[in-house]
Amino acid sequence: MKILFLHGLESGPHGSKYQALKKVFGDVLAPDCSGVQDEKERLHIIQQEIKNSEEPFLVVGSSMGGLMALLLQKENPLHIAGMVLCAPAIHRPAATDLNLNDLPPTIVIHGTQDDIVPVEASQPFGDRLITVDDDHRLANSMEEILRAVFAMKLKLLHFSKR
Repeated sequence: MKILFLHGLESGPHGSKYQALKKVFGDVLAPDCSGVQDEKERLHIIQQEIKNSEEPFLVVGSSMGGLMALLLQKENPLHIAGMVLCAPAIHRPAATDLNLNDLPPTIVIHGTQDDIVPVEASQPFGDRLITVDDDHRLANSMEEILRAVFAMKLKLLHFSKR
């Protein structure tokens, strides 16, 4: 199962999270939405990158990329097998109509010291939320992120064999 990494608003597709994912899991698709602030434009770029994929992705979304993962899942549910969301920016207006109860398997990791997206924004995810003692970038929580991706990948592979 291929990993789709969606980066944050002020980062790029090949930052530290991407590098860690690539080192551990190999091939990672990371659309470049650098400098694109509009959610609809970002969604279009991402959809163009995945349109020819025959299998669903495990999506790892960071901040704005977390919001984009949720918007992508809403528009293209068959392309998303599961998600690991890192401090998802669901405090933005574009998240207003999202149904957080009707998601594929999802893990959310959010820092309690986040001063960009308050950890309270992720409370609606309920027991899918893992809080860590970190800030918005989650730079000190890379092992937790990688463990979550590994666990999600195992879970999805188990379900696909049924």
